Amino acid sequence: MAVTDKERDECVAAAAERLTATRGLVDALFEYAKADEGARALVVVPVDVGAVVAACVADLHPTFVERQWEPTVRLDEDVVAPADPEALARIVENALVNCLRYGAAAPAITLRRAATADGFTLTIANEAEGLEALDASRLFERFYRGDPSRRSDGSGLGLAIAGALARAQGMTLTASLTDNRFTITLRG
Repeated sequence: MAVTDKERDECVAAAAERLTATRGLVDALFEYAKADEGARALVVVPVDVGAVVAACVADLHPTFVERQWEPTVRLDEDVVAPADPEALARIVENALVNCLRYGAAAPAITLRRAATADGFTLTIANEAEGLEALDASRLFERFYRGDPSRRSDGSGLGLAIAGALARAQGMTLTASLTDNRFTITLRG
């Protein structure tokens, strides 16, 4: 039986899609390994944390629009902390992507200056459904995906990478679940 041009094109497109997904997974694994083992060279400088958060929200704006969500953003001014700007952006982006992927409503993003001169607390919280099987204490483990029956494109590496990058900078990244409100907190 001969394969039509359309069938061939569909097979090639499906193979290309699987290849792209596999490459993304390999890239994420490589990034996790570098961050977790301290092999990623961090350049820690004074960083305007609010500017990093605002840039990440702006980068994801098309996805927020697609979901018809308007995130609530409250940022203290002049929150400057020692951090690697790229690593900090990756932490914030991974947390926001997690909200977009699994959330049921737009996130509330809050950045507060801490009592220490260069400390801060960033919280990203949103409503989520179907979190009964979620073990928040395991969210930063490599490949942990919460409820295995939930179908998603996630690899279980995004928050693991974020956690490793936070630790590498002396920050703490935690997650909590209260009722149906999921919160990720970064303290620097």
